[in-house]
Amino acid sequence: MTKDLIILTSPPASGKTYFVQQLAKKLSDVPVVISPLRALANECLNNWGEACVVMTPEEWMRKPKDSSVVVIDEFHLFFYWGDTFRPVMWEAFYEIVQKAEVVILLTATLDAGMQEVIKNFDSQFHHIQWWDFGNQRLRFVPTEYIVIKNEEWMKNLILHFKWGGGVHLIFCHYRSQVRSWQSLLEQKGYRVWSCVGGEANVFSEMMGCEEAPDFIIATSVLSHGVNLPQIKIIFLFYAIEDLNFWIQMVARGGRKGESFTVYALEKPYGLKWSPWNNLLAHLRLSLKMRVHLLTEQIQEWFLKA
Repeated sequence: MTKDLIILTSPPASGKTYFVQQLAKKLSDVPVVISPLRALANECLNNWGEACVVMTPEEWMRKPKDSSVVVIDEFHLFFYWGDTFRPVMWEAFYEIVQKAEVVILLTATLDAGMQEVIKNFDSQFHHIQWWDFGNQRLRFVPTEYIVIKNEEWMKNLILHFKWGGGVHLIFCHYRSQVRSWQSLLEQKGYRVWSCVGGEANVFSEMMGCEEAPDFIIATSVLSHGVNLPQIKIIFLFYAIEDLNFWIQMVARGGRKGESFTVYALEKPYGLKWSPWNNLLAHLRLSLKMRVHLLTEQIQEWFLKA
């Protein structure tokens, strides 16, 4: 039996799932799509109906589906999660390699270390092809990327501005920070959604039946695959030291080419960035913040008078 491995890399929001849809139409055998994200698997099932069999790695291990073609979506997550709290992901991958005639890996971020691991499977396949339409890069870059001095400055910026006219996404490092931010912003009258690990499926269902919020607060769980409303501003509330995670987070904005702004604690990876423009942005933000605080103080004075 001839066995082929195809790796398809392209930037986030560039149509990898559309590729799967078109592939399914061309095949006589129904392909199996393995998604490490339950929420994304459900979304694919809703969109594709019976064109594909969509499963998580855990579901595939419990009841493998025979198919000559297996597509693995968001393959980079096998390296992040399969080596830690979800070893079943690699177990499923090894089983799939043994059984399928064609294995297709989809990802936007395939770094050098991941490529070396894939090379170890040379002996398992007759042919390995890499279709690279853009690896580790953004399709749509931020209209403005502003590096903030520190977390305290970022916190003051969020809390002491009047934000409106779109959805604002805050990425936090820890679950406790997500809950804290949700409480703070709800006290200010904002409509807030939140999502941490294990809640992505409920979050996706909520998006389909509720009006878009002012703020979405989340850990990195929302940086992969889950389709969000159009995002106006992204706040990276901690330093993102991994290029792949940075790309996935920033790519939550501009999914359809619309303009968006990123506030971050570190300089951008690979984007044109001017320290002078950043300084001017800081001065502009400082002035707006002072005006806003002054307005709040005047309002309080009038209420007390």
